[in-house]
Amino acid sequence: MEILTLTSDAFRNLASTRLEFHPRLNLVVGDNGQGKTNLLEALALVSGRASFRTRDLAEVREHLAPRAVVSARVREAGDPRSDATLGLVLSAGVREHYRDGKRVTRLTASRTLPAVFLTSRDLARLSGPAADRRRALDRAALAVDPEHARTLAQYEKARASKTRLLALSPRYDADEMAVYESTLAETGARLAVSRRATRARLETEIARAAEALGSPFRGVALEPVSDLPAEGDAADLSRALAALMRQKRSDERRARRCLAGPHRDDVLLKADGVPVAARASSGETRTFLLAWTLAEMTLMAESAGNPPVLAFDDFDSEWDPRVLGAFAEALPEDGQIFLSSARPEAVRGLPLPAGALYRMAAGRLAREGILGAGRCATRVARGGGR
Repeated sequence: MEILTLTSDAFRNLASTRLEFHPRLNLVVGDNGQGKTNLLEALALVSGRASFRTRDLAEVREHLAPRAVVSARVREAGDPRSDATLGLVLSAGVREHYRDGKRVTRLTASRTLPAVFLTSRDLARLSGPAADRRRALDRAALAVDPEHARTLAQYEKARASKTRLLALSPRYDADEMAVYESTLAETGARLAVSRRATRARLETEIARAAEALGSPFRGVALEPVSDLPAEGDAADLSRALAALMRQKRSDERRARRCLAGPHRDDVLLKADGVPVAARASSGETRTFLLAWTLAEMTLMAESAGNPPVLAFDDFDSEWDPRVLGAFAEALPEDGQIFLSSARPEAVRGLPLPAGALYRMAAGRLAREGILGAGRCATRVARGGGR
């Protein structure tokens, strides 16, 4: 997948102009606060992703602007016949996606433009809140199971409705509660099945990528943590969740929130049975994060039939150059890459494809030149090749 152009209006500090990108490597350099991360955030949002910086999308609108608009021209596998235009409109409390002028869902946007983003927020994924790992698992599940997003939306809608009723406890309609709990049991079970299938595939790819990146750890496993039994099909898990909700009913009334279900799921990355976050150094943890990124890209590529776009913010900050080299080597030959850095020489010596250098200043992106002789020439210069 390739992003040909991007236009924006009233999006953070980005200038309202049309940007053209290189089909392979795009290195965006500039001082802090100039708009490098804003550009990657715009790419994330137009591709259907959540913002990796804020939950309040009103923050991305330029001061006093009634709305922010982002538009991307995209192409699949270098085929001009597949060109499409994705649009995003953000106004007060409303997020609207468009494809070629027609209103579409976020899921359609994400499937039109598969993309993987690696930012500073991801650095705490292995040791941070369970929600971060759960979201990462759900992103991978979207690539594996087309129905996953719809099931997740149905589950969260029913959970919100149940929570609203619990806030009225003990004076709520028992029949209405039964309807929501029935929906939760059904959709929760389907979520669990989808996540478990994805977890198994993600675990295999993370272990493979970690080894390729030179990690010394073995026995890599992505261990599920769930309220539901470890075994069973959708029907079994639905019955188990329904029984658990009955068991937790009194506790939920007191807490006035849902205390059982896949919204509490977690996955722990372990090596030889020990959580990586507890035994690995900061550098080793970052290696596993890169391995997780490669694994997510692999699942997306298998689903879409071509590599997703990769956007890596501040990619050379405190990362081991040797591991970054191995990561660059593992990237697909024909994928489009966006890297941000404070230094134009940041990609020197890395086996990356040829590309373009851009400078971001006060929200304006200007192309400064061509990068390198390309991946193949770099490998030859190093005496490698395959």
